[in-house]
Amino acid sequence: MGDPDDIDDVPRIYVACLACYSAGRLHGRWFDVGTDPDGLHHEVLSYFATGCETCGSYEPECPECRAFATPFPCGGEELAVHDREGLGSAGEGYDLEHLCAVAALLEDFPERPVLAYLSEVDRDVEQAREGLRDSYAGSWNSAAEWAESWAEDADLGVEQLWPYVDWAHFAHDLELGGDVRTVEAEGSVHMFWR
Repeated sequence: MGDPDDIDDVPRIYVACLACYSAGRLHGRWFDVGTDPDGLHHEVLSYFATGCETCGSYEPECPECRAFATPFPCGGEELAVHDREGLGSAGEGYDLEHLCAVAALLEDFPERPVLAYLSEVDRDVEQAREGLRDSYAGSWNSAAEWAESWAEDADLGVEQLWPYVDWAHFAHDLELGGDVRTVEAEGSVHMFWR
């Protein structure tokens, strides 16, 4: 399995039939995850489901095929995501809308620590989108390095005291005070304003 934080990989999921899995058979396949949950669902169904008598194979445009998509020929009726690559941890639920929303975040913010920040906000995609868009303050080697840079940019007028400031302690106080949030990912500390 690839590195879950490697955004160069196309996000993908392994979807399996739960009835087959419970019976000791592995019946599933890897699917690339884009930003369209309906399209992904129909792609998955075209693999697992049979079509109506008219179509012969599953056709997403056919209302009859969609209405009779389950049970599958194997007898199963429920699908699960058994593995994922490039999407972080998300459990085994078949929540394609959430997975596609995560893929959209990865697409929209390719240079930011999307998966690490998503974990920090309890996998809430909208909160992550807002934070990645509005609160991201950059990537640094340490929170202390960020605090010193921020103090310089803020022009606090105490440059002569800077050599005596414990920047790690200052950054820690800002984090404890709720002013900033730090996320460590990919060997860097990423800073977010709260």
